[in-house]
Amino acid sequence: MIELSFMEYCMVIVIGSFVLVGLFGWISRFAHFNDERRGRRSRFVCDLCLTTWEDRGKEKIAICPHCGRSCQRPR
Repeated sequence: MIELSFMEYCMVIVIGSFVLVGLFGWISRFAHFNDERRGRRSRFVCDLCLTTWEDRGKEKIAICPHCGRSCQRPR
């Protein structure tokens, strides 16, 4: 069996905590990036009246609810 002194045990706990915090931070950032990317596909801004709205449909062109202009889905 591996014997650890109290100091070594504390170092393992501290280093393990830093690794876990870094891993959770990376996962959170990755999830936030994906969520923003998915959200950008459904947000529209009309070039004419600058109205912003969200459309979750699959059509490439959406109609502005304010002025009626056709707007193309952002890439």
